[in-house]
Amino acid sequence: MARYLYIVSLRQWALFDELLGRFSDDPKVQVILDRRRGNRRQAEASVALERRRVDRRQQPSVTKELRRRSVAVVTIP
Repeated sequence: MARYLYIVSLRQWALFDELLGRFSDDPKVQVILDRRRGNRRQAEASVALERRRVDRRQQPSVTKELRRRSVAVVTIP
């Protein structure tokens, strides 16, 4: 059974409250505010050889949707 995560832009409190009310009785839906504050890696902390090939947490589609629509929906299988 799939679950759904609604990520709402930090600037859209009214939308966040509306979605919380709409999905309050649905256990398959979670509504959260986007808490990201930019890139946490510091330029001076980078190493010559990056061991990680891909940041698992990075989801460009979520960022794009938040900028475009103020909300992104992620399906969790």
